[in-house]
Amino acid sequence: MVPLCVGDSVPPPAVWAQRSEVIFLTLNVECTEPEIKFTEDSLTFSGVGKPEGKKYELNVEFYSKINPDKVATKNIKRCIEFVIAKADPQAPYWPRLLKDKTKPHWLKVDFNRWEDEGSNDEEGGQPDMGDKNVDLSELLQSYGKTKEDFSFDDLSDEQE
Repeated sequence: MVPLCVGDSVPPPAVWAQRSEVIFLTLNVECTEPEIKFTEDSLTFSGVGKPEGKKYELNVEFYSKINPDKVATKNIKRCIEFVIAKADPQAPYWPRLLKDKTKPHWLKVDFNRWEDEGSNDEEGGQPDMGDKNVDLSELLQSYGKTKEDFSFDDLSDEQE
């Protein structure tokens, strides 16, 4: 199903990511009174964006089924965030968010929240790069390297 927009409305810019049990979807639009409806396989959204008053509408069919009773919605200043429970948390990761194989121009991957299937940060995964004070030796050890494994002998001390 192609996003259905009526008249002068446009789809809001959006980003998404997933975990084994949930989908993260963020609509990047400031909207004080959105109309949102989830079914087991779709999302319908409409609202007026602030401050420009642009009309946004979106009607999409998800790649697989979700649990519409387990959707958390958070309307914050500049975006609307959803945490959507997958109907089958044991199923493999979805290859895409939408049933339609065409990549829509308004949808991008949320790399800040993305986690590959099978990765598990709670069990000694990659260090959290959100902390800007990551020690280089800790970072190298997480990749199975030490400082001594790298050679900088080919670098000159002279400036070019």
